[in-house]
Amino acid sequence: MPIHDVTYRHWSGEWTSHPYRWWVITRQGISLLIRKKRFVALMILSAIPFLVRTVILYLSVVVGQLGFLKIDAKFFEDFLTQQLFFAFVIAIYAGAGLIANDLKGNALQIYLSKPITRKDYVIGKLGVVAVFLSIPTLVPGLLLFVLAVAFHSNLDFLQQNYWVIGSIVMYSLAIILTYGLVVLALSALSKSSRFAGIVFAAFFFFSQIVYGILHQILRTTSVAWVSLTQNLIQVGDFFFAAPPHYASPTWVSGLIVAGLMAASAWLIHRRIRAVEVVQ
Repeated sequence: MPIHDVTYRHWSGEWTSHPYRWWVITRQGISLLIRKKRFVALMILSAIPFLVRTVILYLSVVVGQLGFLKIDAKFFEDFLTQQLFFAFVIAIYAGAGLIANDLKGNALQIYLSKPITRKDYVIGKLGVVAVFLSIPTLVPGLLLFVLAVAFHSNLDFLQQNYWVIGSIVMYSLAIILTYGLVVLALSALSKSSRFAGIVFAAFFFFSQIVYGILHQILRTTSVAWVSLTQNLIQVGDFFFAAPPHYASPTWVSGLIVAGLMAASAWLIHRRIRAVEVVQ
């Protein structure tokens, strides 16, 4: 009886120029997460602030019972800021195991032995987190703006606040990319999704605790740059052209947020390169 060699052989076919290889990874990650009832429940829970804001918007604009409430750029910025905690929890649930589980099951080598590059892999995994982080931030933020335009009897609101659309998009992207890249970087550091989740949570809460302590000692908000949440809020103030919440320079918060994104992307790239199949 003949014995066939079934050891690993590198794929030697012709690589296509199809730019959407990463979507296969994203689609698979999404399908796995939406099968989890607890995660679906979390996503539904994150929609409650949107529903509340929709009712407030309707009562204020259409019914007129909340005439004291001004529907302006701050209304939409406050909503996105309110969603920061939901985005944090979703990032842990959706992203902590995306790379760690592949490292644990030695699946990363299988991915990269296919016609998939490191770039495709990273974008695919980031796409999973981005899709679910956009559900409590970008999507409802834009829907609220559309509803605000629809509820007004004329186009005055749109003409005065059209620029808010860009602010919603930029603030949402800052939240999505910061949380998404950081949690993926931590996931790439370990084969344990629990470890990645715990470290991300520790980073989130510890930075806030440090800020709270320094704020009490120094009696100033100029140290807000030590907190991840406060940095994102400062960036949000910049995008919405609002007065800064804290005395910390906005450009410092912008540099820290951009630095976290860049450092996380570099770390993910290096970790994946370390286990890449040798060609």
